[in-house]
Amino acid sequence: MAGSDKRDRLVTAAKELIYQHGFAGITLAAVAERAQVPLGNVYYYFRTREALLAAVIQAHQQDVRALLTQWEQLPDPRQRLLALVAFERTCSDYLIRYGCPHGSLCQELDKDEGPQTQAAAELFRDYLAWAERQFRLLGTDADEANELALDFIALWQGALLLSASFRSADLLDQRLCRLETWIESVGSRGQSLEASPQ
Repeated sequence: MAGSDKRDRLVTAAKELIYQHGFAGITLAAVAERAQVPLGNVYYYFRTREALLAAVIQAHQQDVRALLTQWEQLPDPRQRLLALVAFERTCSDYLIRYGCPHGSLCQELDKDEGPQTQAAAELFRDYLAWAERQFRLLGTDADEANELALDFIALWQGALLLSASFRSADLLDQRLCRLETWIESVGSRGQSLEASPQ
């Protein structure tokens, strides 16, 4: 049990440090210090930084799937989509400072095209599949639901990227409000991004 606790603490510490500094900017020693685990113990669980990164990506996937499952309990697909936007408001301080933990991780790993690049991309495949399902439940056909899901994810991630780039809480709030308005406008026949309210 103690071993599992140490491993969990190391993964949590690595998630925090990667989010704040990027994967290239962390060392196993820094992770050990944040987790309050002796450095020698780190190698028992993770022989390399890449092994630790794989565990961090897996932890992010578990987090994402837990959130999506939680939102599935809401009775209406529109409420589920809005729940994602509302969730971002609860952690806006971090988003403005560091951006999206999933988006920034995928961007960094994509530059190296390492073995974990595709694993990280699965985070957005989960989001896209979930969003597409919600738009299908709102009455759109498969092609339109796919397009709407892509629009939704692009608007959401764009809002987080720009808000972090400009360190602007106001910009984040404005973009999230616009996204909420767009979600509300999608009816039984769907509404493309081009037709969204100005």
